[in-house]
Amino acid sequence: MKIQQLLLVFISLFTLNSCSKDDDSVPCPQTESATMKINGDIMEFQIFGRGIDLDSDGSGHTLSLYMSYGVYSPQQNTHAITLKLPYKKTGSDIVEEFNYLRVQNASSAEGDFVQSELLSNVTVNKNTCFSATFSGSAIIGGDDVIITEGVINHVYSDPFD
Repeated sequence: MKIQQLLLVFISLFTLNSCSKDDDSVPCPQTESATMKINGDIMEFQIFGRGIDLDSDGSGHTLSLYMSYGVYSPQQNTHAITLKLPYKKTGSDIVEEFNYLRVQNASSAEGDFVQSELLSNVTVNKNTCFSATFSGSAIIGGDDVIITEGVINHVYSDPFD
Protein backbone atom coordinates (compact mmCIF):
# COMPACT_ATOMS: atom_id res chain seq x y z
CA MET A 1 0.00 0.00 0.00
CA LYS A 2 2.84 2.45 0.81
CA ILE A 3 4.48 1.89 -2.59
CA GLN A 4 1.24 2.88 -4.34
CA GLN A 5 0.98 6.04 -2.26
CA LEU A 6 4.61 6.97 -2.92
CA LEU A 7 4.13 6.32 -6.62
CA LEU A 8 1.03 8.54 -6.64
CA VAL A 9 2.91 11.35 -4.87
CA PHE A 10 5.86 11.02 -7.28
CA ILE A 11 3.59 11.15 -10.35
CA SER A 12 1.70 14.14 -8.90
CA LEU A 13 4.92 16.07 -8.25
CA PHE A 14 6.25 15.27 -11.72
CA THR A 15 2.99 16.41 -13.34
CA LEU A 16 2.87 19.67 -11.38
CA ASN A 17 6.51 20.51 -12.11
CA SER A 18 6.22 19.82 -15.83
CA CYS A 19 3.49 22.43 -16.38
CA SER A 20 4.69 25.43 -18.34
CA LYS A 21 5.04 28.77 -16.56
CA ASP A 22 3.19 30.35 -19.50
CA ASP A 23 0.03 28.51 -18.46
CA ASP A 24 -0.10 30.53 -15.22
CA SER A 25 0.75 33.94 -16.68
CA VAL A 26 -1.37 36.76 -17.98
CA PRO A 27 -3.14 35.85 -21.25
CA CYS A 28 -2.18 37.30 -24.63
CA PRO A 29 -3.67 40.68 -25.58
CA GLN A 30 -6.93 40.60 -27.54
CA THR A 31 -6.15 43.67 -29.64
CA GLU A 32 -3.07 44.50 -31.67
CA SER A 33 -1.55 47.95 -31.04
CA ALA A 34 1.72 49.85 -30.76
CA THR A 35 0.81 53.42 -29.86
CA MET A 36 2.48 56.27 -28.02
CA LYS A 37 2.51 60.04 -27.80
CA ILE A 38 5.77 61.58 -28.96
CA ASN A 39 6.03 65.22 -27.89
CA GLY A 40 2.23 65.27 -27.55
CA ASP A 41 1.42 63.77 -30.97
CA ILE A 42 -0.22 60.32 -30.88
CA MET A 43 1.37 57.85 -33.27
CA GLU A 44 0.42 54.32 -34.18
CA PHE A 45 3.49 52.26 -35.03
CA GLN A 46 3.61 49.12 -37.14
CA ILE A 47 5.53 46.17 -35.71
CA PHE A 48 7.43 44.87 -38.72
CA GLY A 49 9.86 42.43 -37.17
CA ARG A 50 10.97 40.42 -34.18
CA GLY A 51 13.79 38.15 -33.21
CA ILE A 52 15.42 36.19 -30.44
CA ASP A 53 19.17 36.12 -29.96
CA LEU A 54 21.24 33.95 -27.64
CA ASP A 55 22.96 36.16 -25.05
CA SER A 56 26.72 36.33 -25.52
CA ASP A 57 27.36 34.83 -22.08
CA GLY A 58 24.95 31.93 -22.70
CA SER A 59 22.71 33.00 -19.80
CA GLY A 60 19.50 33.28 -21.81
CA HIS A 61 17.89 34.96 -24.80
CA THR A 62 17.12 38.54 -25.83
CA LEU A 63 13.84 39.48 -27.52
CA SER A 64 13.95 42.26 -30.14
CA LEU A 65 10.90 44.06 -31.55
CA TYR A 66 11.15 46.46 -34.50
CA MET A 67 8.55 49.19 -35.07
CA SER A 68 8.12 52.10 -37.46
CA TYR A 69 5.81 55.02 -38.11
CA GLY A 70 5.82 57.64 -40.81
CA VAL A 71 5.96 58.79 -44.36
CA TYR A 72 8.80 57.59 -46.55
CA SER A 73 8.41 59.92 -49.54
CA PRO A 74 8.44 62.52 -51.02
CA GLN A 75 9.78 64.23 -47.87
CA GLN A 76 10.80 61.57 -45.42
CA ASN A 77 9.37 61.87 -41.92
CA THR A 78 9.77 58.56 -40.10
CA HIS A 79 10.23 57.23 -36.60
CA ALA A 80 11.68 53.79 -35.86
CA ILE A 81 12.06 52.01 -32.52
CA THR A 82 14.02 48.91 -31.61
CA LEU A 83 13.12 47.39 -28.28
CA LYS A 84 15.38 44.76 -26.62
CA LEU A 85 14.80 42.90 -23.37
CA PRO A 86 15.22 39.46 -21.80
CA TYR A 87 12.97 36.91 -23.53
CA LYS A 88 10.15 35.57 -21.33
CA LYS A 89 10.93 37.98 -18.48
CA THR A 90 8.21 40.31 -17.17
CA GLY A 91 8.26 43.19 -14.71
CA SER A 92 9.14 46.85 -14.33
CA ASP A 93 12.13 48.49 -16.01
CA ILE A 94 13.61 45.35 -17.57
CA VAL A 95 14.02 46.88 -21.05
CA GLU A 96 17.72 46.80 -21.96
CA GLU A 97 17.52 48.97 -25.10
CA PHE A 98 14.90 51.36 -26.43
CA ASN A 99 16.58 52.77 -29.53
CA TYR A 100 14.75 55.63 -31.23
CA LEU A 101 15.55 56.85 -34.74
CA ARG A 102 13.99 59.91 -36.34
CA VAL A 103 14.55 60.69 -40.01
CA GLN A 104 13.19 64.02 -41.23
CA ASN A 105 13.95 65.29 -44.72
CA ALA A 106 17.64 64.54 -45.23
CA SER A 107 18.75 64.41 -41.59
CA SER A 108 18.54 61.74 -38.92
CA ALA A 109 19.04 61.52 -35.17
CA GLU A 110 18.98 58.54 -32.86
CA GLY A 111 19.42 57.66 -29.23
CA ASP A 112 18.68 55.12 -26.52
CA PHE A 113 15.97 56.03 -24.00
CA VAL A 114 17.35 53.49 -21.51
CA GLN A 115 20.53 55.59 -21.30
CA SER A 116 18.37 58.65 -20.50
CA GLU A 117 15.06 58.02 -18.81
CA LEU A 118 12.65 55.15 -19.52
CA LEU A 119 9.94 53.69 -17.32
CA SER A 120 8.47 50.43 -18.54
CA ASN A 121 6.27 47.57 -17.39
CA VAL A 122 6.26 44.30 -19.34
CA THR A 123 3.16 42.26 -18.46
CA VAL A 124 3.31 39.50 -21.12
CA ASN A 125 6.46 38.12 -22.74
CA LYS A 126 6.04 34.60 -24.05
CA ASN A 127 6.50 32.64 -27.26
CA THR A 128 3.08 33.68 -28.63
CA CYS A 129 2.72 37.34 -27.65
CA PHE A 130 4.08 40.46 -25.95
CA SER A 131 2.49 43.30 -23.96
CA ALA A 132 4.07 46.34 -22.28
CA THR A 133 3.57 49.98 -21.29
CA PHE A 134 6.28 52.66 -21.25
CA SER A 135 7.15 56.35 -21.07
CA GLY A 136 10.36 58.35 -21.04
CA SER A 137 12.40 61.25 -22.29
CA ALA A 138 15.74 61.75 -23.99
CA ILE A 139 17.69 64.42 -25.81
CA ILE A 140 18.09 63.17 -29.36
CA GLY A 141 19.80 65.25 -32.03
CA GLY A 142 19.75 68.24 -29.67
CA ASP A 143 15.97 68.05 -29.21
CA ASP A 144 13.90 66.89 -26.25
CA VAL A 145 11.91 63.79 -27.20
CA ILE A 146 9.20 62.89 -24.70
CA ILE A 147 7.25 59.66 -25.02
CA THR A 148 4.08 59.19 -22.95
CA GLU A 149 1.22 56.69 -22.92
CA GLY A 150 3.25 54.04 -24.77
CA VAL A 151 1.48 50.71 -25.20
CA ILE A 152 2.51 47.61 -27.14
CA ASN A 153 0.14 44.66 -27.51
CA HIS A 154 1.42 42.21 -30.09
CA VAL A 155 0.51 38.63 -31.00
CA TYR A 156 3.12 36.85 -33.11
CA SER A 157 1.86 35.44 -36.41
CA ASP A 158 4.10 32.39 -35.82
CA PRO A 159 5.01 31.49 -32.22
CA PHE A 160 8.68 31.12 -31.31
CA ASP A 161 9.79 27.52 -30.82
